[in-house]
Amino acid sequence: MPADAYSQVPAADTTAEIDPHWLDLRGSSALPITYLPPSMPGRHSRTTRVVAVVLTGVFLLATAAGVCLTYGARVFGQ
Repeated sequence: MPADAYSQVPAADTTAEIDPHWLDLRGSSALPITYLPPSMPGRHSRTTRVVAVVLTGVFLLATAAGVCLTYGARVFGQ
């Protein structure tokens, strides 16, 4: 990819109209906050913070110990 590839992208048309039905395309299902938490910092309960720290610690310790969390238990001697 050339270094100036982004400079070749045309500007958006200022006279373009936004589709009035774009909200309909999003669907009506609302995911729970535990499935997809907000990406912006904010106030979280103490329980949420403790769970996040514990899970992060478990994953860090497992990685440091050489346990493969993606493909299952490690088979020693093979």
